[in-house]
This record gives sequence, C-alpha cells and structure tokens, in this order.
Amino acid sequence: MDLRSLLRPASQLLNPLRCLSTPRAAATAAVSLPLTSSRGHKTTARTKRALKMAPHDSFLPSRTAAFPADDSIIYNPPASEASPEHTPFIFLPRNDPRRLAIMRLRSSSNDPTAYSQANGELPPEMRYKRREAKYNLTKEHIEEMRRLRNEDPLTWSVQKLARKFECSTVFVQMAAPAPPEHLQWLKGKMERKMERWGPKRTQAREDRKRRAEMLYRGEL
Repeated sequence: MDLRSLLRPASQLLNPLRCLSTPRAAATAAVSLPLTSSRGHKTTARTKRALKMAPHDSFLPSRTAAFPADDSIIYNPPASEASPEHTPFIFLPRNDPRRLAIMRLRSSSNDPTAYSQANGELPPEMRYKRREAKYNLTKEHIEEMRRLRNEDPLTWSVQKLARKFECSTVFVQMAAPAPPEHLQWLKGKMERKMERWGPKRTQAREDRKRRAEMLYRGEL
C-alpha cells in the first residue's frame, strides 16, 4: 500500500510526457503554453497593495481657495448628547443665569420640550405584584419560627415559613437562621455535586466568581 501511494505521483508526472510523445500533440502544447510565467497575488500584503486605491476627488477637501477659507470643521455630535435646556435645577447653582433662561424657555409657547397634555398621554402604570408591609409578627411568632426551623429545617424551609407567618423570606433568614448542622450538610451536598463537574463547568464557576470580585472592586 505504501509503495502504491509513492508511485502514484510519479505516474501523474509522466502522463503529460506521454501525451507529448506524438509530434502533433507537441506542436499543440507549444502553441497553448505561455512563454512567460505569471504570478498571482498569493499573499495578503500583495492583495492589499493591489486593492489600495486613492479616494475620489469628491471626498477630498477643496483646494481652490486660500488656506483659511478651505479649512472646514465637521460637527457630528453623538445621538445621546444631552441638551443644556434639559439640565435639572439640582445640578445648577442658585445664582446660575441658566436657571432664569431655562424657566423662560419652558414658559414660552415655542418651547418644543414643554409637555402638553394635548400632545400625548402618559404610558399606563406597570402592573407587577406588590407586597404591602405587614407588622403582624410578635415575639411569640418569632420564637415559634425559630423552633420550627431548628427542629426540622428540611420540612420548614425559608419559603414555607414565609408563607406560614405571612412575611418575606429575607425576614425569615434574619429572624430564624438555619442551624449549623443543616448548613454543614448543605455545604457537603454542594461539594459532592461539584466533584461531578467537568473542567468546563468548573472553569465557568471560577470565572463567574472572579467577575463578581472584580465588580465589587469597581474594575468592571
């Protein structure tokens, strides 16, 4: 098999020579083959050099006038630039003359930034679940919450205690924290779970922790 693979390129090189064995084939090949070799743009540098064209005259500044006249400034402000007319008064000193100018602009009828009820209406109020604060827990309720949490932390979870006593989960975590044995069991459960992780998931968790630390330090 190795000898056959070595002989195949040699046979491919000999095929053109066999075709040129006859006089007619040799004459045809001599006419069709170019006398000078041509080289294409096989590298990135040659391709860039070939495609490098000078800009059109319409893109160049006009040089017909003198130097001070042919110079021009292009003003292209960003779309997010704030207008000085919208500056809140809290950012302006009391003796700033812009206060009076802004009040005059807002009171005038030609001010496009002035709000008019006829121009439009406010968007509808967002509908999301709001929880009203309740101060219905007493000292006996908190003691009962701690007792249930210490007796069976698996059955009486944070969410279940919050539903029973009609309070938030944050208050349950502050008033009735889990016992140390339960926290140690949760830590061991998490460690056994992390032992089954692959290298990609482990690296992703480390990167996530590193990004959080950088965010707290103000580096992101």
